[in-house]
Amino acid sequence: MRESPRVQGELQAEIMAVLWRIEAGTVERIRSELPESSRGAYTTVQTVCNRLAERGLLARARDGQAFVYRPTVTEADYVASSVSSALAAASEPARRVALAQLVGGLDASELADLRALARRIEIARGPDGR
Repeated sequence: MRESPRVQGELQAEIMAVLWRIEAGTVERIRSELPESSRGAYTTVQTVCNRLAERGLLARARDGQAFVYRPTVTEADYVASSVSSALAAASEPARRVALAQLVGGLDASELADLRALARRIEIARGPDGR
């Protein structure tokens, strides 16, 4: 899994959340989907989108007079990369405790889904575990 650049700040996080939900949008569309408290000036949202694009988290393509922005990484891959980075920086005992706490916080349905995903990963890795 390649490491994704980190989202920096609340507005960047809110813009990424919007784009993960709507898949692609112009600055005006993104602004309209932001919580009212974060719906700053058009140019502010545009600047943040451009910065996210420069850092590789968004792709942008011209559509007439506007740019359409879309995420270059899925939300799940971004979260997985973030968690992996945090765990890689921790000691073995801290990693085990953190993972146990994460799994322990799941409800029965989420735990069943996680077990099914783990089985699929194990099968995909094959008998040698790679």
